[in-house]
Amino acid sequence: MIPGPNPRRGFSLVEVLVVIGLIGLLVGLLLPAVQAVRESAARTDCTNNMHQIGLACHSYHDRRGKLPNSQEIVHVDLKPYLVTWEVTLLPDIEQNALWQQALDAFRTGPIGYQNPPHFGLTTVVKTYICASDGRLRSPLTDDQGFTAAYDSYVGVSGGTKNDGSFLFAQAVRLRDITDGTSQTLLLGERPPPGRLLAGSWYTHDIADPSWMLDVYSVGGRRGAMPVAWPFDVGGCHGPFHFGPGRIENPCDCSHFWSLHPGGANFLFADGSIHFLRYSASSVMVPLATRAGGENVTIPD
Repeated sequence: MIPGPNPRRGFSLVEVLVVIGLIGLLVGLLLPAVQAVRESAARTDCTNNMHQIGLACHSYHDRRGKLPNSQEIVHVDLKPYLVTWEVTLLPDIEQNALWQQALDAFRTGPIGYQNPPHFGLTTVVKTYICASDGRLRSPLTDDQGFTAAYDSYVGVSGGTKNDGSFLFAQAVRLRDITDGTSQTLLLGERPPPGRLLAGSWYTHDIADPSWMLDVYSVGGRRGAMPVAWPFDVGGCHGPFHFGPGRIENPCDCSHFWSLHPGGANFLFADGSIHFLRYSASSVMVPLATRAGGENVTIPD
């Protein structure tokens, strides 16, 4: 009698469960490593962007004899327009075409939130966004229906008042920073909360005057804010200090923080970039003042 073919042997349920368990274990071990590599790359990209902004600020200083203000007056056809620091730095970050487009828009329509002619309102500028915030790779539409491109960085106006180097209506020269440019903050990270009132790089204008006291309108609306604010603002309870935040919490637009684990990148007035951990909150005020006479050690 010719023996028949051997029956095909399958896997038992126990074997399948063991394999699935091993695969799950390997994925669990590899996922944190992959995430760590991605975050490291995103943090490096963010650092490079801030370094480019630092070079642009110094180039602007060479041209104008002062650091950029949080907002600047630009004259187009003899008419004054108030623009953000991000707009004024466009020529210094090799965005001349976008700068010219903005100037042409001022000639044909109001500044700010009307697009067209202000196509820059929805133009993403890679230099102004941190790679850790995937939202910002495309324009965002907020809960009021406004669509704009956002940025990740806000100027440092001082400790608890306008005693820093990135101000609204006061020219600051490098020689005015008597605490030392390597000891003075110029710019820091703050993820935008997702509304035109805070975080749009193209304009800090408010579309509706009734929103002046809106919770979103306070933090960084003029492109700069202090590192510590002791008061309640916009319906949010202070004080506000450098510390962790959440994108979905509008009150977190009133202090510096980032999507990087444990801290945020800051640009100093000498052009250097330092990653400051949230444990450095106690030295943020002296680091933010330009002429306070403090001697501060930058924490690692």
